[in-house]
Amino acid sequence: MVRIRPERRTPVDLAVSAAIVVVLVIAGLVIWLVSPVRHTDSAQAAAPVPDVTPSATVPAELTPLWRAPSAVTDGPALTRSLVVTADGGSVVGRDPQTGREIWHYRRDLGLCAVLAAWPASTNKVLAAYRNSRGCGEVTALDGSSGRRAGGRSSDADDRVRLVSDTGYVVSQGPTRLETWGSNLVRGIEYGRVDAPVKPGVQPGRTDCRLMSSAIGGDRVAVIEHCGTDPGYRLTVLGAVLDKDEDVQQFGSSLITDGTQGPPPVLIGMSSSAIAVYDGGGNRPQPPADNTAGPTGPAIRQFSTDGVPTATNTVAGPAAPPEGLPAVTGGGITSFFTGDATVVLDAQNVRPIYQVPGAIGTGDVMAGQLLLPTATGISVRDAATGREIRAIRVDREGRRDEPVGLRVLGSTVVEQWGSTVQAYGPR
Repeated sequence: MVRIRPERRTPVDLAVSAAIVVVLVIAGLVIWLVSPVRHTDSAQAAAPVPDVTPSATVPAELTPLWRAPSAVTDGPALTRSLVVTADGGSVVGRDPQTGREIWHYRRDLGLCAVLAAWPASTNKVLAAYRNSRGCGEVTALDGSSGRRAGGRSSDADDRVRLVSDTGYVVSQGPTRLETWGSNLVRGIEYGRVDAPVKPGVQPGRTDCRLMSSAIGGDRVAVIEHCGTDPGYRLTVLGAVLDKDEDVQQFGSSLITDGTQGPPPVLIGMSSSAIAVYDGGGNRPQPPADNTAGPTGPAIRQFSTDGVPTATNTVAGPAAPPEGLPAVTGGGITSFFTGDATVVLDAQNVRPIYQVPGAIGTGDVMAGQLLLPTATGISVRDAATGREIRAIRVDREGRRDEPVGLRVLGSTVVEQWGSTVQAYGPR
């Protein structure tokens, strides 16, 4: 038998091996130091919290239950079982009756926007954080347990707003927007695209500022001002790329003649219509009548191709309060103009009635509409707007901020400014 002599190791070999080990250790340390995992604190529920049962009645009286700060949400954010608050870098799922923390997710990044999306299906909470590329670091959390359910990272503006319907979500900033499905896969990007994968897929307009957006079915509506346009423009896009992988445009036209006044604001969008609040600071285009000047505040309806169909005058200022989104539930949508709450049919987005004296958006509970007022909550017939009775509640510390009201089971949740306040039956 021939004996094979072991390979001789020289000092150079040992030095090279040691250097490789050192490099690997340093690389691993660097990866760990910058890893999102190291900078994330996540506490999940031991088990998913069961869905809340809708209340069969509206309580005769309501008493304050708890309150928490939530500077990042625009209004009460509700999953199927929990109230979500967001402040600093933290997103917290809370028991609706006690405010007790059920789960939390925290990062050492700035939190740009939080949305409770798709409660009737995938029931997710979307949290958009700010990194060096803008507010495009997005984490999806299970709404009932806080379990991480996905993530994505992309270019984004330094501030964004998240809106959703039953199928998609829109992340919109001043210069660009994206749509995602519930799997967080991007449908389209529109506006500023710094590094297009495929040039020429965008509509030909340039230098556009995106004012507001809405989504309904497989289409997205955007109010924008582009280049030297003499007015504000309503554009309707497909939520996903077409078969040629282009951004599909269903319509785009000027809806005001002038930009001196505040821009119109998208209220909502269904699969068949679009609703826009126009404060009258600019003359409508096409004109609603033969007058030369502004026609006053109105809700304007458009088809999902962006074609104007109807106009209804409402009470309101030239610009509605910023940051309070419309609320849809129970077949109706409520929108606060600043002077009144307008209630629209959720399907055709046409106004049914308006309630002067309301101070924010409302929600349906046991078939009745609850609207916030200066002294409490007005309980109304949801179909006609007739007031049935009033419930007095105390909003200690509130100044003149508009109030967003939502319902989860027997709990009424309000948000004004950065305060979330829950009320329950006395």
